[in-house]
Amino acid sequence: MDETIDFVVNDVLDLGGYSDSGVCVTLVDLESGRVRLHLTAVTAELLCERIADALERRYGNGN
Repeated sequence: MDETIDFVVNDVLDLGGYSDSGVCVTLVDLESGRVRLHLTAVTAELLCERIADALERRYGNGN
């Protein structure tokens, strides 16, 4: 059984900054719960790549 909890992001606050681990962003869900996501530079790049890949699979490459 998959025990992954869905956190549906409704907003990303303009509070991004630096943290001890690298960078951080604050995500807000549909019920206004907040999660501060701390990422190393490498993990942030990987997250960007995974999101870009998912968007390309969903919407195509724009051609």
